[in-house]
Amino acid sequence: MKSVDSGVKSHSTCFAFTPSEIAKGLYLYPTWIGHYYCTTDYFMNRDFFPDLLLVYVRKGEFYVDYMGNHYTAEKGDVFFIDCQQPHHYWASNDLEFLYIHMNGSNSHELAHHIIAHHGILYQGDNARAIGKQLYSIVEQCEKDEVIAASDFSLLCYRLLMLLMRKGDPEEGEANPIDESIKYIRENVGKKITLDELADNIGLSKYHFSHLFKKQTGYAPMEYVISTRLDRAKILLKTTSQNVTEIAYEVGYENVGSFINLFVNKEGISPSAFRKTVNTKRT
Repeated sequence: MKSVDSGVKSHSTCFAFTPSEIAKGLYLYPTWIGHYYCTTDYFMNRDFFPDLLLVYVRKGEFYVDYMGNHYTAEKGDVFFIDCQQPHHYWASNDLEFLYIHMNGSNSHELAHHIIAHHGILYQGDNARAIGKQLYSIVEQCEKDEVIAASDFSLLCYRLLMLLMRKGDPEEGEANPIDESIKYIRENVGKKITLDELADNIGLSKYHFSHLFKKQTGYAPMEYVISTRLDRAKILLKTTSQNVTEIAYEVGYENVGSFINLFVNKEGISPSAFRKTVNTKRT
């Protein structure tokens, strides 16, 4: 289908998608997908549009005003915005870009998280991977290939996950947060402090905590607790150790503190959890 937007050249293509009620309730789904070639007449200035927008620039420059800031996306760059916020974007001459509008279950909450932690402008390997994925989707649409709603949802999630991996180190480069995670897992039964974790990789507590939460979604000590609980669940399911022994093995000298924490996080006691996961068929 040809676009009728101002400044979009005639050999551009776009495709519209109307989601099913099931897709609206359960999935991420595309609403528009396209490959545009533009002149400087192309622009969009809106206070509100219901969808998210993900763009990959193949040629030229794409200018964006969003949330009080100005951005320039160049060849190989990606930008991502929630169009429910006021937005203004426009083209340089000979701009070429791929785009997808998407919506769906928790999509705007996910977008808020991504933009808050990673921004709206992306470069590097992940941006290029997004460009390849978008180009492949457009090709499938141009061939009238049928893409199931569940497959479209998976494609949308993959694109968003690539955004969340912004800033990952190059292959082979050490990631200090990964090293901290490995240390926590290997020492889950020992006393672990925030000072120790930060000192191990040579960062201040504040900077370390910020990087750790950005990568994992957990504060460092929350991750320590989660790792201890994960290990305790495995021991409850796979061993005959009593609760006191398990509490000690995962770093709690006071079994009462361990039980209270387990109940608070899981909603049941360790003993009840063991009975639940080890129930045998009759």
